[in-house]
Amino acid sequence: MVNVAVSSVAVMSIDLGSEWMKIAIVSPGVPMEIILNTDSQRKTPLVVAFRDGERFIGDAALTVGVRFPEKTFTHFLDLVGKSSLKSVAAQKYKERFPYHNLVETENGQLAFVLKDNGQEVQYTPEELLSMLLSKARTFAEIASASSSQSGQAQIITDCVLTVPPYFSQAERRALKDAANLAGLKVLQLLNANTAFALNYGVFRRKDFNSTPTNILLYDMGAGDTVSTIVSFQVVKTKERGFTESNPQLSVKGVGYDRYLGGFEFQLRLRDHLVKLFAEQSKKTVDEISKNKRAMAKLLKEAGRLKKVLSANNEHKAQVENVMNDIDLKAIVTREQFEALSADLLNERVTKPLDDVLQSSGYQLTEIDSFIVIGGATRIPKVQQLLQEYFSRELSKNINADEAGALGAAYQAAYLSKGFKVKTFHVKDANLFQINADFDRLNDSGEKKTVSRALFGRNNLYPQKKVITYSKHKEDFDIMVNYGEPVPQDSPKSIYKVSLKNIAPVYDKYTGNSSVEAKGIKVHFSMDESGILSVTNSEALFEVEYEEVTESDQYENLSEAVGDAISKFGSTISKLFSGNEEAGNETQSENATTTEEATAQLNETKTDSEKKEQEKPDVNQTESSNSTTTKQIKKELKKKTVKEEISSVIDILDIVPLPADVLSASKDKLKSLNEKEIAKLKRDQAKNTLESFILETRDKLEQNEFASATTDEEKTKIESELRTASDWLEYESDGADAAVFEEQIKKLASITNELFNRVREHRERPEALGALRNILNISDMFHSNAINMSEDDQVFSQVELTNLRVLVDETQTWMEESVKEQALLPANVNPTKLTLRAIAEKTAALDREVKYLLNKARVTPPKKKPKKEESKKDDNSTDPLDASDPQTEETTEDQPTNESEKSEKNEKASEKPVAEEEGEKISPEKVVDVPPKTEL
Repeated sequence: MVNVAVSSVAVMSIDLGSEWMKIAIVSPGVPMEIILNTDSQRKTPLVVAFRDGERFIGDAALTVGVRFPEKTFTHFLDLVGKSSLKSVAAQKYKERFPYHNLVETENGQLAFVLKDNGQEVQYTPEELLSMLLSKARTFAEIASASSSQSGQAQIITDCVLTVPPYFSQAERRALKDAANLAGLKVLQLLNANTAFALNYGVFRRKDFNSTPTNILLYDMGAGDTVSTIVSFQVVKTKERGFTESNPQLSVKGVGYDRYLGGFEFQLRLRDHLVKLFAEQSKKTVDEISKNKRAMAKLLKEAGRLKKVLSANNEHKAQVENVMNDIDLKAIVTREQFEALSADLLNERVTKPLDDVLQSSGYQLTEIDSFIVIGGATRIPKVQQLLQEYFSRELSKNINADEAGALGAAYQAAYLSKGFKVKTFHVKDANLFQINADFDRLNDSGEKKTVSRALFGRNNLYPQKKVITYSKHKEDFDIMVNYGEPVPQDSPKSIYKVSLKNIAPVYDKYTGNSSVEAKGIKVHFSMDESGILSVTNSEALFEVEYEEVTESDQYENLSEAVGDAISKFGSTISKLFSGNEEAGNETQSENATTTEEATAQLNETKTDSEKKEQEKPDVNQTESSNSTTTKQIKKELKKKTVKEEISSVIDILDIVPLPADVLSASKDKLKSLNEKEIAKLKRDQAKNTLESFILETRDKLEQNEFASATTDEEKTKIESELRTASDWLEYESDGADAAVFEEQIKKLASITNELFNRVREHRERPEALGALRNILNISDMFHSNAINMSEDDQVFSQVELTNLRVLVDETQTWMEESVKEQALLPANVNPTKLTLRAIAEKTAALDREVKYLLNKARVTPPKKKPKKEESKKDDNSTDPLDASDPQTEETTEDQPTNESEKSEKNEKASEKPVAEEEGEKISPEKVVDVPPKTEL
């Protein structure tokens, strides 16, 4: 089992097709990549099977499907979000797979009735899909463990799922419900054609500029055909306050055929093989068609034939034991295959191309490149028809199997919080027009239904829309409906939005002449997944209010001029000031300057004028520093007030599942997962027991083990192995993992002694070699340490003595133990020279030497004593006398002339190399200290 980390930033993408799913992950340090499943395949069959109470997914389910087709479910993605057996999808499925029992449940869902292991169980398409999504998550987490440095798997919950572009609102919500059942958080439902286009654009982003590049994608997969016109160009957007230029893809139009794909061609070949087998076996077509296993075998062979005939003109169909032990052998040619599919090839292959050109309004001459993807486009006749339609070379430079998953993985990394990727804007197209219909009274008092287009066909999303209802003052309903054409198998109505308690809101403002109602605004949003929602609704009122302002009134022109100068100076100072405080300071300075200028003007006036000004005026208030008066102005202004309107939203296209039904589905899936985990543990334990028995029997025949055991011990082990083998073969069918583990423990208890004995003999030479090596190192280290000079010595005598004693004791123990062990036979357990004892002796020496080495590293060197010169005679005077530290310091630090250098060298050469016995050793003597030994 893989150890799962507590948290993760890894994200995944799942490209869901009709027959296969491809999974990609983006994890720290690992670029986006397609992962392998447990069968080492890059894609996994979209198949779920049940047999004997066990569940099988992927390739294992395909194996079950040949023998038990009624218990194997595939091609059910088109049933997601459907509620009626009368739907086109349900009828088509029953026609293709008549052996499945498809019913309507009480909760308004379709479900498969499965009889297995004596029980009858129902599984909805959403539940089956959630099983596959859960398995995809398991594959992704296992892959994250193999790619991480720690080897631990990461919990992955964030994902992007691809979805057919023609999926309706109900189908998209149902797909998210299936992901929720699998424990996944859907960051976005990305249309499959858009995922292909994003993968194409990401690796060619440098090729785009402000001029649009138009690409036509033609995708014929296993179940459907989709043609898309995508425009790439560089656009400028304002993000985080900055204007950035990034590439953007915009879907301009989509044409599709929901049931034209490789599987439809495969069904034609299957029916042809049924007729061929009827001719060879002398049985009727109806008789063969009612045989489930025969039809499953012929369908599988038809799939193989379809692939081979894409590269060969003819091939031999061979199926063993189709029914009643009769085989099928027949030659099928490509010409026959094309004749069987003539209506598909001639009438439906190019129809999506006509539709996409009509939908987008583009001409073929405006298309820069025509790219074909999808497995069914490998059919030669399909390529020929497309080539004739386009009249130019077809491009095949996209990996059809992996481009969708990789494009979705890039989008997942972009939407997640754990990764930073280059921006590539994605604008998808809404294929079905959505209207908001409501009733209102006309002038004559009659009700009239009014329709407003919310999102037109080919409107780009994500996008928000607002509709204002100006004549509704009572509660009313809004019907959110599809325009024409309505999506297949979908009712016309999507939501019913009921706006409640409108009258009390309007009553708050009734009778107030200063309030004017501006209507009710309802906000709609289509998110990145193409799912429509009502975000909020509110009533708007325009309220008229009176704003009081004060302005200065001047008595003469000079005062007006002075005030104008003041205001102008204040404005200039604000423009050049670095902050608000600086601006205020400058403004006050300008005001003072203005006052001084005003004072100068006043001084030039006549005395009579001054006296006239000094007279008090009862009609105005005069400040001490200004000659202006304040004029009160009243101005009428308007502001908008918003009042929230409560709304109730009823989903009409498919009934949401009650909480108890969702809980029951989760419990059902949880039980299946627990059974699968228990089965995996049981199989692993069973395989471990079987391997242990076989390996032990083989070891007992080897000389190494045979010499290490006695006849009695060998007989006992062989007897226990035989008993366990018989139990495994005849009695273990109902046992769980714990029983198998108990059997393994029982066998291990009687073989451990032998295995340990052999391990001791096998690993002893290497362990002794390591001990001898550490002994040599320790002995060398001790020798070097005791030869160190007194000045360089960092070890105490006790430390050196302890090391010597430990080395000698270990050497003696090893020599004695080796002699004792040599006298013991190989089938006797070692008593003294065990691996554990050798490891302990080795560790003790290693620990002691490392301690001394670390001490040598951290101990600072001792200070060298100052050099002393012996006096030549009592009357001589040495200019470098050590008694004069100042002179010595000057001589050592300062440069000297040539004569002083030569004199110094001569004196140095006269110094004796060694002293006579009994005399003091000179500091100049060099002691040869051996280098430190490092382990």
